[in-house]
Amino acid sequence: MIGTSITISVPFTPAWLESAANPPRFHLRAGSVIERGALEAELAGEHRAARVMGYELLMAIRSGVATLLAGDPELDRVQGLIEAEAEVNGETDSFPAEDRRLLAETRKVLSEHWPEYRELLARQSRRNQIAPILALQRFCVGWDNVSDANDLPIEFARDRDGVSNAALSRLQPLELLVAGNRAYAMLYGADQAGNSQRPSSSGNGQQTSNSDATSKVAGKSASKSGRKTRASRSPRGSGRSSTSTSPAGATPRP
Repeated sequence: MIGTSITISVPFTPAWLESAANPPRFHLRAGSVIERGALEAELAGEHRAARVMGYELLMAIRSGVATLLAGDPELDRVQGLIEAEAEVNGETDSFPAEDRRLLAETRKVLSEHWPEYRELLARQSRRNQIAPILALQRFCVGWDNVSDANDLPIEFARDRDGVSNAALSRLQPLELLVAGNRAYAMLYGADQAGNSQRPSSSGNGQQTSNSDATSKVAGKSASKSGRKTRASRSPRGSGRSSTSTSPAGATPRP
């Protein structure tokens, strides 16, 4: 079912709680185009958490590699790997393990020593944390059987901003995250039939992110000068890049 009405709510239960005796249900509504724009404006303005686009990351990676590895004998190889990764939209499971390690090491160096890349990662991290909270605050119209970490019921309450901060602050973090992600997805007409999967305890669960490729080097752009060395690879696999900065979800993400 596609949530398009801005007045009719859709119940949502985190997937891992569906079999519970009294599972929590968050009642979410879709927002209007103006409401969606207002949320995006608040993220981009007040919270400095605008969407990070794949081409922004690619440009930062290219400039950082060219600057930090200037004169390094590995420069051509690294640049070639970056371009090869872009061509396969970040799906590097078919790359040799040594090449994947080099890409991961390159991103680590960039995150530590290249301000442009580091700021993009920080912006995406802010967005991943803030967007679900704002979406749930604005587009949750009620809930049932919702309890805090001490298994005490949380009374649904609203104020002028939406769900009150007092109520939101008692929500269990994983439930807030997945319910908020679902509320955000509904702003873009995402399919509401399925529920989000339980995020893993290691922190690799579904996160908010609606960049066109926030965790991958995505797409192609004008070729740069200089020789490119292609990474040798076998036919593409179906796995994700081991150098991803955030997990990909099946629904639109902030």
